[in-house]
Amino acid sequence: MKKLKWIVTGLVALVVALVVAGYVVLSTMDFDYLRPRIEAEAKKATGRDLEIAGQIRVQPSLTPTLAINRVSFANAPWGSRPEMVTLERFEVEVALLPLLSGDIEIRRLVIVRPKILLETDAEGQANWSMEGIAETAEDTAEEAGPKAETTIGGLPILHEVVIEDGLLTYRDGQTGETMEVALTRLTSSAKGPTQPISLDLEGSYNGAPIKLAGTLGAPVALNQGPFPVDLTAEAGGATVTVAGAIAEPLAGRGIDLKITAKGKLLSDLGAVAGAALPPLGPYDVSVRVKTDGDPVTLTELAAKIGGSDLAGQATLSLGGKRPAISGAFTSQLLDLADFAPPGEAGGEAVAEAGPESPYVFTEEPLPLDGLKAADADLKLGVATLRLQETLALQDLDLTLKLAGGRLQLAPLTTRIANGSLEANVDLDGAKEVPSLAARLKGAGIDYGQLLKDMEIEDGVQGTLDLDIDLNGAGASPRAIAAGLNGKTEIVSNEGVISNQLLKVVGVGLSDVLGPLMGGDEDAKLNCIVSRFNIEHGLATSVAMIFDSEAFTVTGGGIVDLKTERLDLQMDTATRETSIASLAVPFNIGGTLKSPSFTPDPVGTALGAAKVVGMFVAPPLALSSLIAEKSVSDGGENACVAALEAAASGQAQEQKSTLDTVTEDPEKALEDVGKTLEGVGEGLKNLFGN
Repeated sequence: MKKLKWIVTGLVALVVALVVAGYVVLSTMDFDYLRPRIEAEAKKATGRDLEIAGQIRVQPSLTPTLAINRVSFANAPWGSRPEMVTLERFEVEVALLPLLSGDIEIRRLVIVRPKILLETDAEGQANWSMEGIAETAEDTAEEAGPKAETTIGGLPILHEVVIEDGLLTYRDGQTGETMEVALTRLTSSAKGPTQPISLDLEGSYNGAPIKLAGTLGAPVALNQGPFPVDLTAEAGGATVTVAGAIAEPLAGRGIDLKITAKGKLLSDLGAVAGAALPPLGPYDVSVRVKTDGDPVTLTELAAKIGGSDLAGQATLSLGGKRPAISGAFTSQLLDLADFAPPGEAGGEAVAEAGPESPYVFTEEPLPLDGLKAADADLKLGVATLRLQETLALQDLDLTLKLAGGRLQLAPLTTRIANGSLEANVDLDGAKEVPSLAARLKGAGIDYGQLLKDMEIEDGVQGTLDLDIDLNGAGASPRAIAAGLNGKTEIVSNEGVISNQLLKVVGVGLSDVLGPLMGGDEDAKLNCIVSRFNIEHGLATSVAMIFDSEAFTVTGGGIVDLKTERLDLQMDTATRETSIASLAVPFNIGGTLKSPSFTPDPVGTALGAAKVVGMFVAPPLALSSLIAEKSVSDGGENACVAALEAAASGQAQEQKSTLDTVTEDPEKALEDVGKTLEGVGEGLKNLFGN
């Protein structure tokens, strides 16, 4: 028994002696002799130089520590700097006993002052793509035989990782964009392979401070799943949380995460996002993201920006020719003011834009390339869409489809000013010459309320119906207008109008119609009709009538949408005998942006057309005759008469006028003379002569 005791004691002493001797030997050994071999192996594996300028030291123990100082790894030959990676110190502490079972358990990994540069060249080649690395990996795998499995699928188990004063820079050689992530300190730790990983990060992204803290799943969960995620980040004035789980983290499948973001202004996130963002806010957004790879589903979406809100769900697919999104959204209030950066239309912005265009239709190309970037199938329902502080659309229902560059809004329905509005729009940007087709129908729109809501005029009452059907082709609004085809029709029934409306219609018109309006009193409005037929950019008036209890204005002519020139001739008639001589024909000229109103003293417009209809466009003669008949009959609705005449045909009315001229030319000339005399007297009274 004593012998056994001495044998055991001796063996223990021997082991201790060997351990002590080994510790002494290892602690005094110079491992710098390994430097050439390490550098050679790195060159063989990557084709690039690895330089160890500092010492290599091993701290022996049951968890020995290897420390390497002042390491650099060469960049690609075309790189912007010689080194791709530099670091001040690399330190790794490994547990010995798990190595006996084939597991690699790293107790502590410390990296001090790493500087990593990832970049691409002008052709898109990346500096992290290294020659020879694939062949070396295959050779090594064949020599090693079957790979030993560890507790997390062959990956080392990391108990603690510490990175101090790190800098990661990414430079895109094609766009020139640069991104920087600076780490003041990053600490990641887990008490064991089955324990959660805690994470604590402090640094900056593109110069903007960031903080990240929270927990991740246990290391073993990387392979076995599910892998919980619970992180909170602070960046750019925003607080972002990510919570949920990933079923297969290494494969990137089974993602189910709830993401929230709150902040005061989106613009504060600009540096973090790497792009300029508008100063919108405050904002509060949350969404649940689920995916097994593709597509990605977004559910439980709830967003608030300022006073606006949005809720719904969507599906995003990235596997096709283009990204595709489909979904349905609802909103109680969308206020355009919440999405308009303050000061956007300030004086400086106007000055930088250059001289003001003389045209209403801009020559700026439509953003058609953006239509080809993605496909979409979306539905949107908005209880109130506020266009400006006092103007809003109600019960907006919109279906939007975008496929291969073709955008369709079919249909868009809404209520405005107590009336209904329906629109269908088809913009095909995939064609060599883009095409546009638009149909707009409105009923019972209270234009008096509309003008009041727009803060233009509050002395008008009445409703209108409209029917607009247009189609054209071109890459800009002006190009489309220049070749436009279709029709427009606006019809208004009884209402009330005040003299103040002249301020809305335009400067100069009050000089022509002012005397007919009387004083500041409101006048009963019988009707308004405007009809245009449009062919190849030339809009021709079919009916243009304004009829009130005091006077009637009729007219016609053309609007050249290519040049935006106006050539309209108007006739006036009044039921007030005391001012009958003031009912002077007038012309509307100039452009859509700057119209001009001038009296027609020689009656070449509709005044003379009452007698000599052959010298003007037939619709003008018809309108003139209707106006005269409406006044002489003591108040028949001129608009009703015009619509009835247009429906039954204009030829007969025009023919009777021409017959009168042909059968009795002397009487026609006499009537022309009387008309001119009346016009002359009217002009004298009008201009105070």
